[in-house]
Amino acid sequence: MSAPRHSWKSFLHYVLPSVSAMLLFSSYTIVDGIFVSKGVGDLALAGVNIALPFINFLSGVAILLSMGTSTLCAFALGEGKHDRAERIFSQTAAVIVVLSVLITIAVAIFAEPLAALLGAGPQTMGYSAQYLHVVCLFSLCFILSYCLEVMVKVDGAPHLAMFGVGISFLINVGLDYLFIMVWHWGVFGAALATGLAQLGSLLFFLRYFLSGKSNLRFRKFKPHLGELKQIMPLGIADCSIELMLGFLTLLYNHVIAKMLGESSLPIFAVIAYFSLMVSMIMQGIAQGMMPLVSLAVGEGDREALKLYLRRTILSVLVVGALVEVVCQLCPGPIVSLLLSDGSALYAETVTSLRLYALSYLPAGITIVLAGYFAALGKAGASALLSLGRGFVLLPAAVMALYLLGTGTMIWWAALIGEMLSLVLGVVLLRLNSPQNDGSPERGAVSEAD
Repeated sequence: MSAPRHSWKSFLHYVLPSVSAMLLFSSYTIVDGIFVSKGVGDLALAGVNIALPFINFLSGVAILLSMGTSTLCAFALGEGKHDRAERIFSQTAAVIVVLSVLITIAVAIFAEPLAALLGAGPQTMGYSAQYLHVVCLFSLCFILSYCLEVMVKVDGAPHLAMFGVGISFLINVGLDYLFIMVWHWGVFGAALATGLAQLGSLLFFLRYFLSGKSNLRFRKFKPHLGELKQIMPLGIADCSIELMLGFLTLLYNHVIAKMLGESSLPIFAVIAYFSLMVSMIMQGIAQGMMPLVSLAVGEGDREALKLYLRRTILSVLVVGALVEVVCQLCPGPIVSLLLSDGSALYAETVTSLRLYALSYLPAGITIVLAGYFAALGKAGASALLSLGRGFVLLPAAVMALYLLGTGTMIWWAALIGEMLSLVLGVVLLRLNSPQNDGSPERGAVSEAD
């Protein structure tokens, strides 16, 4: 008879909260897109989507500094070195403040050239540059609020992380409606709502760390570059994944503008927003699996490893199949969420979404395999699969179809790239399975549950 933690109930106990958090994160972005599209227009939606790689960049910087900081602080607290943990925490916060000021100044001065680099043309330049001008003023809020969100977990208050994200979501939705639909501030209002939502989240977390209730507190410190050098490598893998999303968005925007024209960019904006939600669900499932797999590794339980991998892939297949059915049979309601009524691009977007959606199933399995490798402690295999997928295989598929001049066939690039990534994932799975590394086997898990 299976132990309770090997049951489906226990599996879902880990997976569902992770999926919920990812859905909340993706909903934040999608709601922005809905208000911009309905309140401003299709080209405004495309303009904001063009600027989103800058948000990915801010998130990447936040992840780069936060992951390593949380790891070193956790080690220090576990060793009883509370002063060292506070020094590391305070030093990272100071570094974030300095970096954020530099980013804000640079983007405020060069917003137009940056928008052009990201893919904005004559029709979308005004929207993209305006969005960048406003959002860059809140760079500190984006980066530091994420860092503090991670650190409250290390501090022993993980429930506050969800509260902080939830507060940001509610502020953003409320201000989007007020600024865009009531006061008609357009893209400026959307950017301001996004920035103020991050400010609200930052103030929530700062209140906790300054209230005296936290274990970790800000303190005076002497700069220690050695610790900063330790922090950076620990966040590179997760940072690269975030930068990958921005890079793919940038690439698609450039290619679509050249192949189909700038007026077709709203098509990709719709697909990008919906794909973000699907990807976040898949990542949530994978992240929910990871602690269970790591625990099984520690116990040497190979059967449990197989069981968790099968269940996670099955979960992704079920979700992917449901999404696929919706996209193929009734894509209209999805497109209608993000395109204004009567848009000339409506029919073309429906067709394009149907083609692009074919990539969701292989993408989900690849995301699971990358998470599985990380949970096994196979950091090299996980990084190779994630980075190979995002920076080599998917871009190569996009560029190949672009160079062939295949027009609307560009929407097949995602399926081609994801299938190549899945092949790579399967090869790495065979090379990195526990049976191939001599790991001990202890215990067994029954499929009877």
